[in-house]
Amino acid sequence: MSKIHIRGGKANNPTVAVLTQHLTGLGHEVDRSGLKPFDVVVSWGLSYHGDKPSLNGNVNQFDKYACFEEFRKVGVYCPETLTLEKASHTCEFDFELGKVPQLPWLARKIHHVKGKDIVVCKYLIDVANVLQKKKHDFFSVFIPTETEYRVWVFRDKVFAIQEKVYKGPGEYVGFLRNNRFGFRFEKRDNLRGYAHVLEDFAVKAVKALGLDFAAVDVLLGKDRNYYVLETNTMPAIDSIKRSSGIRLAKHISKWAENQ
Repeated sequence: MSKIHIRGGKANNPTVAVLTQHLTGLGHEVDRSGLKPFDVVVSWGLSYHGDKPSLNGNVNQFDKYACFEEFRKVGVYCPETLTLEKASHTCEFDFELGKVPQLPWLARKIHHVKGKDIVVCKYLIDVANVLQKKKHDFFSVFIPTETEYRVWVFRDKVFAIQEKVYKGPGEYVGFLRNNRFGFRFEKRDNLRGYAHVLEDFAVKAVKALGLDFAAVDVLLGKDRNYYVLETNTMPAIDSIKRSSGIRLAKHISKWAENQ
């Protein structure tokens, strides 16, 4: 069996530990250091430019803002974005016309961790504060959301779909949809092969960034359109029993044995 070097992720990363356990169970020797002999490389958020066959070897070519630009080039819907300069001019122009820009906007950084840096700007004064502090890089226009999916892609294949489900009572009325705000992932295998636009956008988004695999976050807007938010190249596999992690490991194993 092929020896696999998993490149990237912290030494105590629980997701890498689960992936390692799956691959070991499939018969592979897994190296994390890169110091032992290996046959193939799986880049877990860290690029690889050596001479061994690799998955996601050219990861991180694009920052967050550039990713949206690449999505648009291939016809994938994503949030509208504004540079700080454009945001300032838009606010000034609309204010002179007695109009209010289409808010809320989300102030974002080109690199972020779990969305903790995002600032919700509901009013013009919020936008002004962000512009004054100069700690963010751009804005994206908030999309009123029906629900959100995570679509797992390996090459041209969607192998798992999950839905972010709100755990709290009543309808969620916030702007950020992650675990901190009461969301969990629920398996939606029933959508595979049927949600054609959802799957098509996810596959195109992965290809647009030159990736081999990713877990793609996709919003279903209240306008019934899908919008790609992000391609996660270090997707959370938080349980040894979670099917998405098991399936990803099987795809990696099959690829490795074909090299």
